[in-house]
Amino acid sequence: MGLKVVEPPWLSLVSAAGHGASVRMNLVGRAHELVSGIHQGAAAAIALAVLVGGVALFSGASLWRSLSGTRRSAGTALICLQGAGLAAAFVALAYQVKAGDWLTSADPAVLGWFTGHRSDWVTGPAIAVTDAGGPVGTVVLAVVIGAVLSRRARSPIPALILIGTVGGAALVSTVTKSVVGRSRPPIASQVLLETDHSFPSGHATGAMALFMTAALLLGYAWSPARRVLLLVTAAVVAVVVSVTRLYLGEHWLSDVIGGMLLGSLAAVIGGALYTSWMARSHDRRSRALGPSSTARDRNNPTTMGQPA
Repeated sequence: MGLKVVEPPWLSLVSAAGHGASVRMNLVGRAHELVSGIHQGAAAAIALAVLVGGVALFSGASLWRSLSGTRRSAGTALICLQGAGLAAAFVALAYQVKAGDWLTSADPAVLGWFTGHRSDWVTGPAIAVTDAGGPVGTVVLAVVIGAVLSRRARSPIPALILIGTVGGAALVSTVTKSVVGRSRPPIASQVLLETDHSFPSGHATGAMALFMTAALLLGYAWSPARRVLLLVTAAVVAVVVSVTRLYLGEHWLSDVIGGMLLGSLAAVIGGALYTSWMARSHDRRSRALGPSSTARDRNNPTTMGQPA
């Protein structure tokens, strides 16, 4: 006949207390996960609103600026709005990339689409374009275009502005890569092996900063219609360089968008510096030659023209 083991009452109380504590810890953990998810969702929604609002602010200010003529006060305020919009959009996107929220959830699908639609007759030209839009190619183009602009203006300032704008954008891109610390797409997806940080795309940043700034400087004294055509052409060239980074599997979609935002911000700053220099040059020339020089200066791209 077996012995019946009688469990002490205090042991039952301890077991019940432990079970209750486990249930409470589980509930607390689930509540924490729920609150964390709500916070992440709210942060992503705010970041999306800032991103869209920043782009809208830049677009509206750009349109208003194109209609504001040569008024300097309006131009300065609108340039500030352009820069603020692009800066806000870039910071919001960088924050979401670092946080890994749903705003970047389309990146794998876009990368998969590009890698799934490669062909030999496209891959070769894409490699050539991405090589030309790399750091070395960007520097060479900046020096050449800057030399042409400086020769036209008979001053080294245009070249310094263009090269400084591209160099500044590259520096900010490098620092942002270290701060965000995003990994590149999988090596299996890459045509050209890249192992450094991914956000933002240096190629997209450099191409947008170079071609858009060059277009702003070159088209300074052009008619509005010709300037718009030149800026659109420059933007298309920069987009083509950026798309090759997606096609070759070197970057995520948000990397490229971030690079284009940063490059555009640099171009706005470079264009503002050039506009300010041209305005000061015109004022000095007008004071030196008198009012009779104004009519001649309006049609001279080295002295006066429509703001870019």
